Amino acid sequence: MYPLRLRNFRLQAGITCRIRSLGSNPRIADRLAQMGILPGIEVTVLRIGPMGNPLELAVGGSQAIALRASETDTLDCELVSLPLSLARSDGQTYRIRALQGGQRYQEKLAAAGLRPGVLLQVVSNRPWRLQLLPNNACVQLGQGEAEKMIIEPVDSTDA
Repeated sequence: MYPLRLRNFRLQAGITCRIRSLGSNPRIADRLAQMGILPGIEVTVLRIGPMGNPLELAVGGSQAIALRASETDTLDCELVSLPLSLARSDGQTYRIRALQGGQRYQEKLAAAGLRPGVLLQVVSNRPWRLQLLPNNACVQLGQGEAEKMIIEPVDSTDA
């Protein structure tokens, strides 16, 4: 997977990560724990303020909170999912987790073989060329379509 800190991602709405630890600063760790941010919980970036500060996060899918960038920098996170628009063309295998567009978007992607659960690899970015697995079909998407597709990295043993 991607054992990275939250600050290592190019932050964009839609990134979800699982908290592994609250960091080494006890004051910040206590404050985060009081707000319900605990190891094992998933947080999703909802919005980012001007100049990257503050960040609005959905905690556990039910509560939205705003944190300073200095507080999120202490979090040790494991990437759970991200928009396709942030994926690299590095040979990593991904699984489609969700399609966040409307009915026409869903129908268009379903006709191309793209639906939740499908495995793919990113061949190139802008425009996004995807190779669907295991049949190796190739699909091309634009920026708006890539931002609405949420994918999760898959270990090669799970693929």
